[in-house]
Amino acid sequence: MADAARIAIIGAGPAGLAAAIALAEAGIACTLIDDNREAGGQIFRAGAALPPDIPGIDRRGRELRRRLAALASRIDHRRGTEVVAIDAERKLWLAGEDGRRGELPPDVVILCPGAVELFAPVPGWTLPGVFGLGGLQVLLKAGAVPEGPVVLAGAGPLLRLLAAQLIACGVELAAVVDASPLPGPGAVADMTREPALLARGLALEAAIVRARVPLLRRHAVVAIEGAGAVECVEVAPVDSEWRLTGRSRRQFRCTALGLGYGLRPNVELTLLAGAEHAFDPALGGWHVRRSPDLESSVRNIFVAGDGAGVQGVEAALAEGAIVAYAAAVRTAHPNAASLYPAAARARERLARLARFRRGLAAWSAPRAGIFDAARPDTFVCRCEDVTRREIDAALAAGFGDMRALKLRTRAGMGLCQGRVCAPIIQHLAAAATGRAPAEVPLPTARPPLRPVPATALADLPMEAAP
Repeated sequence: MADAARIAIIGAGPAGLAAAIALAEAGIACTLIDDNREAGGQIFRAGAALPPDIPGIDRRGRELRRRLAALASRIDHRRGTEVVAIDAERKLWLAGEDGRRGELPPDVVILCPGAVELFAPVPGWTLPGVFGLGGLQVLLKAGAVPEGPVVLAGAGPLLRLLAAQLIACGVELAAVVDASPLPGPGAVADMTREPALLARGLALEAAIVRARVPLLRRHAVVAIEGAGAVECVEVAPVDSEWRLTGRSRRQFRCTALGLGYGLRPNVELTLLAGAEHAFDPALGGWHVRRSPDLESSVRNIFVAGDGAGVQGVEAALAEGAIVAYAAAVRTAHPNAASLYPAAARARERLARLARFRRGLAAWSAPRAGIFDAARPDTFVCRCEDVTRREIDAALAAGFGDMRALKLRTRAGMGLCQGRVCAPIIQHLAAAATGRAPAEVPLPTARPPLRPVPATALADLPMEAAP
């Protein structure tokens, strides 16, 4: 598989799987790198422990994994391997499960890093028993079904999907707390452009109604209480920008809380590669700028899927077909033309999905007011125990950008390297300085992106170290 290293695909979620399979079926070898042992990403994560009729389990993942296995002679699938650095010349630094490092200098890189959850800190959000909605779904798919009662709170499609799945598993839901209102006429009109997707969403809503679970619209969690673990959740109404209105509050007893306000693109690798980025709340915030062929501003680095802007699994699969064709053309492979028809169909699919995504964003994309719920003693950076009081003090002292705040407070220097707290700090800085969130630049990404043993880098010459 000598030619496999010419095209490297990072991430084996829907976009990465679609790209790798399309290339291999056209007779074009590639390398597929993923930090998980099993391909599929979060959306196609196997849920063998769940009831067979549970809603929202996308069975296409099983078929994609079957095709991936059948194409093993053309796909160098590097499981359990993380890319800890990338440079503008496309050199990749890899860290395997055994702690050994490796490097790969492909001609073309297709980044499919996926998305990360978006959180808004409130008092008590670091208590045991508080999960991200996606994290709770991962546990559910692994067979770790919570005993309940459970409260789910946040916004976006995952909120209702997880609610319907927990109901199907017999879990008692104390409440579903949605910061979004009912979608307006314009949003509904946009979403009707994809009737099958809209029907799925309505079915999830119907499951919540049938189970007689309280569904509180235009409400958000404002405090989480418990002696050593979550025991009670307090919720309150929010306005159109998701700021607390000061009106009456309600409490729900629970043993677990799923909390999340949608997803945002994982931009670590595109930042590290030096690509240009833009800010759009409808796409999850900061995302990489791309050409019509999904190429970043760095030549021969393409980006597909939610890592380039949160648009969902259907768009990710379509973009996988587009970047497969683009990569084949860029490497001048003689079989590139065979990928064109699928890429053309994928472009048409993306155009149809755009209206649906616009309506979905108008209804449930995060609003900046949700980040105001943190009190002075609420942790903003969980890794370094940095409170909002410390962030506010640094802002008042003139540390107005994220890099300065990071150096002043250590927020973002912990294990997650700002993956959780960066958007929170961005919005706090914007509000304190009277700027729009887009005017607060992202912090600098530094290699390695994940902690690696010192022995993994010890044999590198100094001039080659990332």
